Amino acid sequence: MGEGMKDYANNEIKVDGCRGCAYAKHEFSIPCGMVYENEYLTISQDWELPINGWIVLCPKRHVEKLEELSVNERNILFEYVSLTTKYLKEIGVSEYFSVEMEERKDIHFHISVIPKHSWMKEISGSWMDNIGAFTEYAKENLRTEQNLKNIENTVKELSKLFNKM
Repeated sequence: MGEGMKDYANNEIKVDGCRGCAYAKHEFSIPCGMVYENEYLTISQDWELPINGWIVLCPKRHVEKLEELSVNERNILFEYVSLTTKYLKEIGVSEYFSVEMEERKDIHFHISVIPKHSWMKEISGSWMDNIGAFTEYAKENLRTEQNLKNIENTVKELSKLFNKM
């Protein structure tokens, strides 16, 4: 069977092949559902991290590197990154964000929009110096009923905003 992972709510997900492609094809889902999708991309809460507002944007087409995207795909992806930060600010998730692009061999290219929550700075000493410290903290401490409800509410609000367009 496929490679296993735990979603942000600690549910087991098994995936054959590329996770990004499987998600785009609706071969698995996460508890809060998908924020938005169109013919070019998917937008969702990070599948594994229970950090409210950590949003992942993936091209639907399998690529591993930024330069493999067409100009149109790149423009659309970055337009939606901008909209994501705008909407997250509007609904009060955070005022500032880090945007990280992930390129790795055999991994679907994706962009993470990472909210700068105050607790992250307390855990790692700064916003992004030790991303591992706050991701591990989140996995161990943020799978609470209230936090999962906050994630679900954020996804619902974001989804409403994206679907108004």
